[in-house]
Amino acid sequence: MMNRLLVVSVVCCAAVAPLSARAEEAKEEAKEEANGDSDEMTSMGLEPSMSLDPAAPQVGALPGGVTPAFGKKSTKESDWRFDFHGYLTAPLNMGFNTRPMPLPGQEKTVLHTPPVVPDDLETFSHTGVVPTTYARLNFSQGNSIISANVSIVARQANAATTFLEPSAQQGITDLFVAITPEPYKKVRVQFLLGAFSSRYGTAGEYDEGRYGTPMIARINGMGEQVSAKAAFGNFTLIVEQGLQGQGNKAAASTIPDASNDFADPGAGSTFASHAHVGLGYRKLGVLGAHYIRAWSQDDRAGGLALDGGMDIAATDLRMTLGRFGHLYLAFAYTKAENARTVSRIVSVLNTKGGKGLMDNYLGLLGNGTGTLTTIGGQYDLSIGKLVSYPTPFSGDGPDLFVSLFGMQTHVSSADCTPCDGSGPRRFDDITMRKFGIEGTYSLLSWLAFSTRYDQVAPNVDASDYSFAVLAPRLIFRSDWVATDQIMLQYAHWFNGSLTTVRAGDPPRPDVTVIPDTDVLTLSATMWW
Repeated sequence: MMNRLLVVSVVCCAAVAPLSARAEEAKEEAKEEANGDSDEMTSMGLEPSMSLDPAAPQVGALPGGVTPAFGKKSTKESDWRFDFHGYLTAPLNMGFNTRPMPLPGQEKTVLHTPPVVPDDLETFSHTGVVPTTYARLNFSQGNSIISANVSIVARQANAATTFLEPSAQQGITDLFVAITPEPYKKVRVQFLLGAFSSRYGTAGEYDEGRYGTPMIARINGMGEQVSAKAAFGNFTLIVEQGLQGQGNKAAASTIPDASNDFADPGAGSTFASHAHVGLGYRKLGVLGAHYIRAWSQDDRAGGLALDGGMDIAATDLRMTLGRFGHLYLAFAYTKAENARTVSRIVSVLNTKGGKGLMDNYLGLLGNGTGTLTTIGGQYDLSIGKLVSYPTPFSGDGPDLFVSLFGMQTHVSSADCTPCDGSGPRRFDDITMRKFGIEGTYSLLSWLAFSTRYDQVAPNVDASDYSFAVLAPRLIFRSDWVATDQIMLQYAHWFNGSLTTVRAGDPPRPDVTVIPDTDVLTLSATMWW
């Protein structure tokens, strides 16, 4: 499995293939045992990449521990091949609430779609319990040495909208060339050149994890990325470097609105340089260190605008424990200084650049100066794989899959509102915490039962803002390891008296909006 992942971990001809990742992994493990591969070569091929493949969908993990496997690329230099893979999720979400004083001709119960819940992707309160529309089409043309890669993404389906949202039709998101020369002895090098996203701190074994949030950062830009791996006995050294910039800038005359995703004329041209190093040991995992520097020094951001920057230092541990599951732990420290002018080239906890970091964490009065200290992790375990050992388990039978996950962020900000001690601070010296558990029992080839519970505290010192959500589900599919999933979910929110949702255009926290307490979801997902 990892021999395949090593090649496609960053090469974009990787995409979604016909089996779940767990099923593919079991098959590859069986082949390795039969062939008697040496520890040294197995070690080199089994170490995961420092970042998630750019072609992997930018969504959270599917319920039930099922993760689409990546597709294989051509094995011969002369074998040119066109590949097309995809992933889609199409949900109907219906939120239930009540009118406090209904008038004649008005029902007391009201229905909302999308539901009014504190689950906005850019905020710390995001859990991913409520699925959102997402489609990704990956195209590649090339061979084992070089390939051209294009990804098309949409976050809304026009047939289901009451008005056109151009920003949700993202169009071509990734456009790059991947070069992977033949390995030299025990060294493998890979080059990406073009426009792509690099994600660091992804908690899932093959995806962004239950929260759908890279815990370190996401870098979106035009430039280059080089990855190198070298095997030394049972160890593998992984080094990665990248430099990216943006392809455009909002002019001063640009009016931010929904049609341009609220383009920010106050953000300057921004560049991101990043370096990563990891040490892997056989199949057990990788210990990594990361450093990312994003900066802007553009006079077009405004005559009085200060040059801004973000520095992100992080370390993480990824352990692939075979039948004992998968464990990911991360620590990240983000220091922002006058980050108001830093563009969306860098995304910390799903925010959009320096302005997004101010809106959701640092406040608007400190010009984007402050720090975030984040810790988090996820542990996944297949009971079926555990108890079937030493017989390989490919998911083609009853299984209980369990996930434990959590994240905590401490915010220190130059915006200490209120600073006179008249009430709890809104931005400075704030600790945010969330954790959850999900269990899925695959009963039949076509049916699974799943339940997820999340507890979220946007401020651990102000419990009135906290909430919890319990979401039981029924999952239907065409076979044990099918590439399709139909989910029927009921989610109940246990909201605090001050639980806050974002509303308006652009969305802002609005304490006057009463969040929904119940959401019914019917979702269809397929990958190929």
